[in-house]
Amino acid sequence: MAYTEVTSLLQTLQRLKQLHPKSGKKIESLLQKVSLLQGFFDDTGKDHEDIKCLEGIIRDVSCKAEDLVEEIMFEYSSSSSLKKNAIKFLGVNRVLFRKIKSIEAAITSVYNDISSIKGRSTPSSSVNGCSRDVTQTLSSQKDVVVGLDDDFLRIADKLTGYPEKLDVVVIFGMGGIGKTTLAKRIFHDKLIEEHFYVRAWITVSERYKVRNMLLDLLGCTSKVPFIMDEMENEKLAELLYKSLKGQRYLIVMDDVWYTEAWDDVRRYFPNDKNGSRVMVTSRIMKVARFISPFNPPHQMRFLTVDESWKLLQKKILGLDDPSFCCDYEMERIGMQISKRCKGLPLAIVMVAGILSKESATASKWSDVAENIHSSFVTEESREFLDILALSYNHLPHHLKACFLYMGAFPEDVEIPVWRLIRLWTAEGFIKLESPKTLEFVAQEYLQELIDRSLIIVSKRSYDNRVKTCSIHDILRNFCQEEAKQEKLLHVVRRLEPHFPQGVHRRLHFHSDIFAYSSYTYSNPYVRSFLSSKACSVLEDSYFGCMGFKLLRVLDVVNYSFYGFPIHVIKLVHLRYLALSINSELPRSISKLKNLQTLIIYWGTKEMRILPLEIWKMPILRHIHVKGDVLLFGSSIADHSKRNFQVLGNLQTLCTITISTINFSHGLVATLPNLKTLASNLVTGGNHDAFDVDWLGSCLNNLEQMYSLETLKLLFNLPMNSPRPRNSIQRWNAFPPNLKNLTLSCSFLLWEDARVLGNLPNLEVLKLKDFSFQGPEWETDEEGFHRLKYLLVESRDLVVWKQASTDSYPFPVLQHLVLRFCYKLKEIPYEIGDIPSLQVIELHSCSPYATRLARMIQQEQIDSGNSCLEVFIHPAR
Repeated sequence: MAYTEVTSLLQTLQRLKQLHPKSGKKIESLLQKVSLLQGFFDDTGKDHEDIKCLEGIIRDVSCKAEDLVEEIMFEYSSSSSLKKNAIKFLGVNRVLFRKIKSIEAAITSVYNDISSIKGRSTPSSSVNGCSRDVTQTLSSQKDVVVGLDDDFLRIADKLTGYPEKLDVVVIFGMGGIGKTTLAKRIFHDKLIEEHFYVRAWITVSERYKVRNMLLDLLGCTSKVPFIMDEMENEKLAELLYKSLKGQRYLIVMDDVWYTEAWDDVRRYFPNDKNGSRVMVTSRIMKVARFISPFNPPHQMRFLTVDESWKLLQKKILGLDDPSFCCDYEMERIGMQISKRCKGLPLAIVMVAGILSKESATASKWSDVAENIHSSFVTEESREFLDILALSYNHLPHHLKACFLYMGAFPEDVEIPVWRLIRLWTAEGFIKLESPKTLEFVAQEYLQELIDRSLIIVSKRSYDNRVKTCSIHDILRNFCQEEAKQEKLLHVVRRLEPHFPQGVHRRLHFHSDIFAYSSYTYSNPYVRSFLSSKACSVLEDSYFGCMGFKLLRVLDVVNYSFYGFPIHVIKLVHLRYLALSINSELPRSISKLKNLQTLIIYWGTKEMRILPLEIWKMPILRHIHVKGDVLLFGSSIADHSKRNFQVLGNLQTLCTITISTINFSHGLVATLPNLKTLASNLVTGGNHDAFDVDWLGSCLNNLEQMYSLETLKLLFNLPMNSPRPRNSIQRWNAFPPNLKNLTLSCSFLLWEDARVLGNLPNLEVLKLKDFSFQGPEWETDEEGFHRLKYLLVESRDLVVWKQASTDSYPFPVLQHLVLRFCYKLKEIPYEIGDIPSLQVIELHSCSPYATRLARMIQQEQIDSGNSCLEVFIHPAR
């Protein structure tokens, strides 16, 4: 992970330059040297042998350099003798310079070697290597097809149906999911053979040559025994074109990794408008979209548990073994094994290879089921794992660490994307690309890994953003093993009762390590300490003896502390802190000047206060708190003499309690770039008092939050207070760039919903639990022009109608949810005419509403629109 360590070192030096501007020239010199290291990776191919030889050296030196810099920064920040530390800092600077200079000499030598080679090797011109060998080895094995009947029919229909012009069909999916198996079944089908006069199959692979592709295609399409070995590529291409001209042909290009591979040959496929087809398989979405921009690729799915069990039996016992009789116990264990393979055919084949060498007994199969993840890293499985290794080796440098980091999370866990991105950023994996934010770049990295079939989207939000993600267990094991080899991170798996031996920079625990281990562990170079296992309460002084002075990531939110572990305040390099505590957050939290993400969960129902000193942490980007947490108890204006800073980097603040006392113009002015705000609102310092103007006085300043995109507001009134009828007119305005709005218990009038309709960028609107009240809501075509998702919870709404019958409301609405509408008797029929509408959901609604939704759906079906889905969820 040399690239990652170099990127991290660059960020550390840039931060050091900000903290010590007087040493700018010295640090700038170091920055230039380290930038040369990063440029070395950017300028050379990812598979260049010189990089592989130097990566270990560069990684180790970069780590040592960063350790030295951060050690002196730690001592500098924790010592009162600043002059002494300044002198020491300059001495370390000279040591760093010598270290970097030695690497610079090695890099210069590499560049000299590269420049002496004519035409630097690239993937499109490199010799066909191990990737082709692996593919050919596996292709020579007998294919077993299970669960692909529907896929077969859909693709066969595309190949043999309209249009008559030359068309391309792309099969897309992760390595080992069965793309080639499906393509082979189609290619060798009798009807396909009869439909196409000429058929050709070539395996492109990651490392390809244009000449090899042309020769392989000619070998399938040309019946004339040309002596082609000495021909130029242009002549070969001409012969290929002539051999296909006038023929109805099917070309299969299996395992395409680069758009250039398609560009190199597509012009030699004639379009005679006779129904010719090209079928392509790829594991990279970017390639699939490039090759077929107008037709969405056919995305392979995972097998069901029943299909997995059927494939497992066939691979162990042959395609059709009439002698096989599986008793109940064997079938139960076999289904368990199939389930743990998570529907990936490659994983099933790997396990089948192990089971076929064992005696078919319940005890042997049970052992495999218990240790199935170990089966994914055996020598027998190596040739199959090479298929997955291809995807990893093909990644650009900046994505490798992000992908391997997925091994830090346990199996069967959906990872919140917001958390993953915060961790990537804190670890130093994300390279800032101005004017983009770190979070935006991290989102791009995530999407690249999704498009490369390495990360699975588990859930999407209502505006189609990825909400949670996961990774297949076989890839997780690969990540853990590779990350260990690359010295990126060390995962302590389940049932490992003690801390690992050796020096590790990142420790991630899937076991309850604190339940078994003593306090004797110490490692001053740990950068990341993350636990995914829940445990009992820990002592506040737990981390004091571990020497984690360079720690950047501390995520032990699954553990609970009696009070705030005060030793954490000494961890001045912390960028990500996630804790569960049962006490107040100390004012000294402001000493964590490098903190980017603060996550605090309070385990008690007692009201806590977020200290105003947080406004002295200029690097802070995200605050996530859980519990009854008041955003300090007084106004920022009351503390103006203390010189509180503008939090220009803060983007997220949720979920906190805000009162009329402190939600002021002064507070809003300190949060110019806040994008997400989730808040409970109370009516001043006295929570039992009720002020008729509480709504306007709390929220009139929101209009000035120009960067705010997501706003969630829950209005808390005392249980015994009267429920008011508020008007949105008391509220000056909503933030102008708002995209996602959630309101709850605001007791507004339905007539005021027109104000929300005028928000120019609103895409998601959730109206929960008496956000609006009254029996009638009348909508018109004047608003909600960008709204895609609408949720309405209303216990007293009876009639929802459309003011005008000439047009439909919500012109781009995709998803409508009605919840707890017990009295609803009328829904606008125009809703069904919205061209973009895909789903209507009803949860615990009246029989009238249910019947109306079904009628709207049937009306659309009668008019030829079968795309609208209606889901009815009765009351539980």
